[in-house]
Formats: sequence, C-alpha cells, structure tokens
Amino acid sequence: MKLESGGFYVYGASHYGQALMRYLEKIDLLPLAILDRAPRFDSYCGVPVEVFGDQTFATDLPVLVTILGFAGVTESIEAKGFTHIVETLDVFAAYPESLAFLNECGVLWMQAPASSQVDDSKCERLAPLWADAASKQLFDKMVRYRLNPSAEDYALPEQYEMYFPPKVKGLYDYPQLNVLDVGIYDGDTFAGFYHRYGEKIEKYTGVEICVSNVEKLKTRLKNMSLPEDFIDVERVAVGLPANAALVVKENASASTVEVVFDGQIESEHTVEAADLGELMNRVQCNILKMDIEGADYDALVQAQQYISANVPTLALSLYHRPQDLWEIPLLIEDLAPGKYDFYLRQEGHWYLETQFYAVPKSL
Repeated sequence: MKLESGGFYVYGASHYGQALMRYLEKIDLLPLAILDRAPRFDSYCGVPVEVFGDQTFATDLPVLVTILGFAGVTESIEAKGFTHIVETLDVFAAYPESLAFLNECGVLWMQAPASSQVDDSKCERLAPLWADAASKQLFDKMVRYRLNPSAEDYALPEQYEMYFPPKVKGLYDYPQLNVLDVGIYDGDTFAGFYHRYGEKIEKYTGVEICVSNVEKLKTRLKNMSLPEDFIDVERVAVGLPANAALVVKENASASTVEVVFDGQIESEHTVEAADLGELMNRVQCNILKMDIEGADYDALVQAQQYISANVPTLALSLYHRPQDLWEIPLLIEDLAPGKYDFYLRQEGHWYLETQFYAVPKSL
C-alpha cells in the first residue's frame, strides 16, 4: 500500500485509531483527517478529527478503517461515496508496527511495558495444561502476539454466544445447575443458561454492583415471564480487602468505581465488600461464572478452599490484567491439581473477552 501524507483518511479515533496515528506520525505519514462518528477531541497528532456526518469529503482518497466488531462500518463509508476502503485487518498487515503502540495503550491487558505481558517460565508451565488443540493454538498465538504483534497472530473472535463454546467437553453437564454469576450485568448470560438449561436450573444467584443493571435484569426476567425472585441478586463487591468497599457512581454514559477504605466509607453509593468463598459456600454453586473488571484473581484467592474441596465448573475472564493470562489458570491448578480440564477461547476482538473454562475431569 503506497500512501502519501495528506492523501488518505483514518476512520475511527478510538484506541487502535490512536495507536495507528502514533505510528504514522513516527514515520512521517499523516492522513488528511481522522473521521469519527462521535469524536472526543478536535485533533490527534496534529491531525484534525472530523465528525463523520453530513460533511463533504474527498471521496477519491483511501480510508484506513481502525474499527472491528461493529456491523455496517464499511457500508456507511461506502454510502458517503468512498471507493478505496482498507479494512482493519488489512491495515494490521500493512502497518504491523502500529499494533505495538496498541499493546501499550493502557486498556485492560494492554499495559506498558510490553515486556511484562508475558512471563516465560509461567507460560511454559501453563502450556501443557490445555485440554484441546484449539486452546493450545490460541494460547501460543496470544503469547506470540504479545511478544511481537502481527496480523497473523491476531485471533478473530469465535462465532457463538459468549460463555457457551460448543466444543468444550462436559461444560455445564450437571443434572441440576446451581450457578453463581458474579458480574451478572443485565442477565444476558443468565438468558443463555435459561435458553439451554431452563429445566435444569435449580438455583441462580447473581452478584452485581450497579443498581441500573439490576433494574435491567428485572425487566429481562419480566420479559421472559419469570418472577423477580427467580434469581437471587446480591449487591456486594468480591475480591476486595476486608476493610474496603466500593463507591459506585452511575450515569447513562459511564459509571465510575472507586475502592475506599475504613474511614472513607460514608457515601450513599457505597457497595460493601463480600468474601467470594463464603458466598460460594452459602449458595453451594457447582458453576461459577465471573467477570469483575480486574478483581477476578483476588476474588478467586478468597474462594480457594471452596474450589479445592468442591471443584466447581469455572468460566472466568483472562483479559483484565496482563498477568491474568497465566496467574488465574495456574492458581486453579494449584488449588485442585490434576482435577480440571482447561480450555481457552477468544470471544471478542482486540484479545478482549478471552475466556478460561475449567471443567472438572469427572464430568
């Protein structure tokens, strides 16, 4: 791809758009403008950011797209009259060095320095524990991507409903399901469980810190013709120190969460801490699904006695912190050595929504 400064556009001003711009600035190849439907700033790297709306653009120029996972992007660009559209995966291939900038952008696992994103000795220990070829191949690809990001090692998300991978042997295979859903959100995963295992659900318990999400969950239950008490919902925060709590301030665009300690806890928005192990023991779950924005490992430490003694099925997230990729599976192996089959699946773009499934070998 041969481009000249001022002779193309970049579409999308989010994380990869910014990473690409930093690389293009480094090689002195800048676009005429960055196009975005809802820009958060007026310029980036000295290049204007223009609203992709009713303006007139130079539609004979190429457009480098930096967005994945949203339907209709290419069609909307074509509708403006552009004919030379470079899709995001092709941008990866043309400018692989831009991915190194993305990998240190500060979002979730993408933390600087990149050298901390792989622990060689622990990844070597984990590598032989994966139960199937798909998990082994994905793990190897993910490690290579972190060490030397490339288009070839970018894993596309698998095409199924999150938390319900079709080729994980024995997943959720119980006569009766007792699910603890930590980070239940609005009940989207519950709906997936109910659709597949409705008659087998003996008990479903949800943990959620946002009141607005609990209200959405109630609406979902109503729309499913289920009573509100079909799910026991607890508004607590697991994975926190005993003397801590969360202050959760909700709004329509983005809720904020802050950890506070004794002496600071006085807000009406406070969510008290709870011990995940005590909660699991109380509800006697045989399935734990958890996604709690980076507190996952600390919560699992709280639950180590229950996991060791009961070996429940685990559906966990590995993408919030760089070290989650190896620390969480190795923790589970240490708690229940040889008792689980481990599976790894990629369920979202940008190596987000990376899911770890630990299935008891007896299932």
